[in-house]
Amino acid sequence: MVGELELSYERFQIAADAGQMIVAYAAEPGSKSAETFGLLASWAATEETGSSERVSASVEEPEPDEQ
Repeated sequence: MVGELELSYERFQIAADAGQMIVAYAAEPGSKSAETFGLLASWAATEETGSSERVSASVEEPEPDEQ
């Protein structure tokens, strides 16, 4: 659909429910993968006919480090 994505991920164990975890994926800000990941997020955010829920997603650039 959109090609290959280069993503990093982090797993978070759910202490209250053994064996369950949340996996969060992220693309390097400003990369082609971030742009494509944002496109996929926009597809997930489109309202389906008869659906009362709406998903909001965006890819935000991090603030530059002040040194």
